[in-house]
Amino acid sequence: MKTGALIPMNRPERILEKVRGYLADMEAFLAEPADAVAVLLDALPLADKALILKMLPLLGYAGKERVLWPLYHFMLEASKDEQVCHAAAVQLGLAASLSNDPSALKAALIEKLNHPKPSVRSSCALALGWEGNWPAVTSLMVHMPDPDRNVQDAVVAALSSVGDVRVLDLLSARLETGTVEEQRSILLNLWRFAEQVPRVEAVYLGCMEMLLPELRVDALSGLALLPLSTTILKRYRQLLGDEDLRIRRQVLENLSAEAPVDDEQLKAILYGLLTDEDAQIRQAAIRLLARS
Repeated sequence: MKTGALIPMNRPERILEKVRGYLADMEAFLAEPADAVAVLLDALPLADKALILKMLPLLGYAGKERVLWPLYHFMLEASKDEQVCHAAAVQLGLAASLSNDPSALKAALIEKLNHPKPSVRSSCALALGWEGNWPAVTSLMVHMPDPDRNVQDAVVAALSSVGDVRVLDLLSARLETGTVEEQRSILLNLWRFAEQVPRVEAVYLGCMEMLLPELRVDALSGLALLPLSTTILKRYRQLLGDEDLRIRRQVLENLSAEAPVDDEQLKAILYGLLTDEDAQIRQAAIRLLARS
């Protein structure tokens, strides 16, 4: 009688192979979403970073209730890797926004805003930033002055993602009373209010004169992410005469990222900048004139 050694089944590798199959064939994933989500959840502790980052968007999109707590715990366990942790937070927020009742999760995330690790605080803030999540706004606002800059940025990004005009009003008011770091975080994230572009534009342009010089540059960086309007172009023309060369440089950088602008007043100003004291400004003016 022949005997042979049993070959053990390599279950982890089979799970990972199944995940790779779903990533290569989205139709197969969508054909059996419940089974596919179960496989992806099983694969989270087994996969490497590159595979995890590909899996997470599928879990956020298709998981809903089933992935809330697994993603929450995975996010906390992955806090040593900021990229993975934040990616999990974003997808957790997406899944929560699709959930019928995310109240328990919301409470857990708010409680973790006081966690000693900044990476956990920032990830939990990001996870709370889904459209319409107004009940979390008060808790997020309390953590605006967090001592860690990354947490401040995450809180403002989350507030911006809520998308409520009332949040925009709160952040606009904070520009007048907040610390320099809070102001910087707000200025670099206000553009995220995609449905409130005219009001966001007005906030950027209205606060320009009251800001510290270095914050004016941040305001211009945020303004660059809005569609170029006649009002913004008019302000750019004015700021190209600003005595602070950092402002002139940033305006030229903003204009360089736009499609060529047919504006005679702007061209005249650019010709004047060909004799600017700063070489970077002269070169940027030449490049813009060459495109017109």
